[in-house]
Amino acid sequence: MATGTISSLGIGSGIDSNSLVTQLMALERRPLTLLNAKESAFSAQISALGTIRSRLADLQSSAKTLGDPNALAAYQATAGDADVMSATAGTFAREGSYSVNVQQLAAAQKSFSSLYGSTDTFGSGTLSFNINGTTQDVTISSTGNSLQDIANDINDADIGVRATIVNGDSGSRLVLTSRETGTDNAFTLSVTSGDANLTSLGTFDGANPNAVAAANSIIQVEGETVTSQSNQITSAIPNVTISAKALGTSTLDVARDTSGIADSAQAFVDAYNALKTEIGSKTAYNSETKEGEPLNGDSTMRTLLGRMRDAIGQPPSSLSGSAFEYLYSMGIELTQDGTLTLNKSKLEDAVTSDFNGVVGALGAYGTAFDDMASAFTDTDGLLDSRVTGIESSMSGIEGQRDRIQRQLDLTEARLRAQFTALDTLMASLTTTSTYLSQQLSSLPGSSSS
Repeated sequence: MATGTISSLGIGSGIDSNSLVTQLMALERRPLTLLNAKESAFSAQISALGTIRSRLADLQSSAKTLGDPNALAAYQATAGDADVMSATAGTFAREGSYSVNVQQLAAAQKSFSSLYGSTDTFGSGTLSFNINGTTQDVTISSTGNSLQDIANDINDADIGVRATIVNGDSGSRLVLTSRETGTDNAFTLSVTSGDANLTSLGTFDGANPNAVAAANSIIQVEGETVTSQSNQITSAIPNVTISAKALGTSTLDVARDTSGIADSAQAFVDAYNALKTEIGSKTAYNSETKEGEPLNGDSTMRTLLGRMRDAIGQPPSSLSGSAFEYLYSMGIELTQDGTLTLNKSKLEDAVTSDFNGVVGALGAYGTAFDDMASAFTDTDGLLDSRVTGIESSMSGIEGQRDRIQRQLDLTEARLRAQFTALDTLMASLTTTSTYLSQQLSSLPGSSSS
């Protein structure tokens, strides 16, 4: 690194040597300054390429949605009485109207033990839960257990029955509840133990008004009875899930959700424009300042813009001669500045006239844009290759900087040594001159005498 300045430099000669050394070293440092600027430019290019990659990934994601007919050909299920039921329609649903009658809701079994006092304890033994014909054992290994200890052992066993404790003025109860609704999740309990309190847990309080028997949901769709273990019924109407909420009747309408196409098309347009704008920003040149943005003149950006234009202007071969061969026929139009705009009315008309044709055409364009983007975003794609090239150029900069800095240190040391020598010589000459002047003035006949 640079050596420290010599505070007395220039005293002997009367020359501002420090200033001269500083100015000379500023000239000598120019290669280092240029090298640092070059490194900063490389870093800015990598950062800009990262932003472009992010925007391109957004475009690719929206293109994948366009390329997925299942995502576009969506259906919506609407219940006439939202208090009675709700419903969702899957990708492969079909249009239709239905009458639904919810006759019974599914319920999880809830059983209560007898009351126990706060000082009651429970010995060791085995709690055997029979759930849908399968026995699940919970071992109580120690003695002197509290009711809460028993509940903890049941929950830790994770057998599909949840145990809680309710404490009242008259005592405490163990409450056992199935984790899932339906008769398949009903349970019975038998206890093997020599301890009377533990054995008594096998007898539920059947008179408890809060006890609930396991039950299945029962609905009628167009008069046909459908039973389910839960309140989610998936078998009544293909690719439609009905969620029963309360007893009662409701209508159910299943129809195409054309808003999904419009939303997907708009997302694609927005992603395309965001990428186009970002490329323009990162490749711009300011004619007034004579400075360009990090990717000004970058060949990869020119290639990307060209591929984007081709994907817009060159229809996929599968659409040749079709009514929706070009994007503008579906309302996705190219503007004068190269961005896209969505004419929603035109898209809606196209969807109304030929829903399947629009879905197929948008799918073809979505696949084309997905493939185009992959060439840039894939590992070892064009963007990765560009970044690798820049990083390779940067890799030697640190070594160059170290070499230049060492040379600068030597140069500054040499200059300071030379000016120090000059100071010493000038100081010596000044001393000699003063001495001679004194000697001459002391000679006989000198003006001073």
